[in-house]
Formats: sequence, structure tokens, C-alpha cells
Amino acid sequence: MNRYLLASAVACSIVASSQASVFVSTGHTGAQVQCDYQHPQHWTYSVSQDVGDIGGALLTMKVGSQTTESISFVIFEGEYSAFGFATNMLSVTLGANVFSTQFTAMMFGSTPIALQAGHTYTAVLFSSALDPQSEAYFIKGGSETPLAFVGEDGEPWTGGGEITPPTPAPGAIALFGLASLGCRLRRRAV
Repeated sequence: MNRYLLASAVACSIVASSQASVFVSTGHTGAQVQCDYQHPQHWTYSVSQDVGDIGGALLTMKVGSQTTESISFVIFEGEYSAFGFATNMLSVTLGANVFSTQFTAMMFGSTPIALQAGHTYTAVLFSSALDPQSEAYFIKGGSETPLAFVGEDGEPWTGGGEITPPTPAPGAIALFGLASLGCRLRRRAV
């Protein structure tokens, strides 16, 4: 094999095996929410198809002027009610010293994990920082803001698969339907 073909084959295999990490992000630029020991932020979701190489989170954040506590981001399989009990698939802790008092994109990077379609995951951003604003963290978009996949540059990721709200269990849908029916019947009786 001549050296040009060999070099070309090596380059192709490197390109094929190297994949940039994908991050979860709120992508939010508007309102901020506080994150401290009383205000953890969390997102429960599933993915539309299997997605590999999830390297953590890219979140627009800042720190209070007197914050000293660290802040952590985790992803685990299951509902938020399992937080603190479930085994973390991904866990990253950053110290207050790496944050600015101005909003900046902060990367919570870790060894990549894979998310599987049909599974429910929860991501949690939490800290033992105290409640006063001077000691807390702030994030653009909190629990009420849906997550999306982005690349390391913060641009939307187009590699396939999307973050979706989890599908309720069939029993939960039936209970919702019965509760809805009960409300309509009570309104008629009044």
C-alpha cells in the first residue's frame, strides 16, 4: 500500500471515530432563576432516539459576589423523586472560583454517557450555597425551561435525536382522564 493511501485511510478512521461531545442546555437568554440549597433546578426528559457522547451541560450562569460553595450538575435515570438515591450516570462539580459575576456559558464537562430512547432521565443543578443572592448561583432558564442538545460551541446540535418531555405511564393517563371526567360531572351537578 503506498504511503498516500495509508495516510488517507488513517485520516478517515480518525475522523470517523472522533465525535464532538453533545451537551444539554436551556439555551435561554431571558429571565434568570436562582440556584441554592433551597432552589435546585431540575429537568425530567426522555430522548427521541438513542444519543451517545453526552458530555454534560452548557449553561449560562453567574455567581453571587460572596458565593463560596460549589455547584453540581448530575444526570441519572429516573424521575426527580429519585434524586439523591439514584446512581448518577454523569456528575460534575464546579467551584465558585471558576464563575464570574457576569453571565457566562459554563461547561459542566464529564466523561461522555449515552442516553437511550424510551428511558426517562433527570438532570439536576444543585448547590449547598445559601439563599441570599450574594451567596447563590443564577442560571438563565431553570426548571421551567426545556432542555435542548447543543455542541461545545453552544450552537444547536443536529446529529439526530431531541430531548422530549417524558411520556406519562398508561395508568397516569387513565387517572388523568378519570379526574377530568369527575370534574365535568361535578360541574354539571352544581
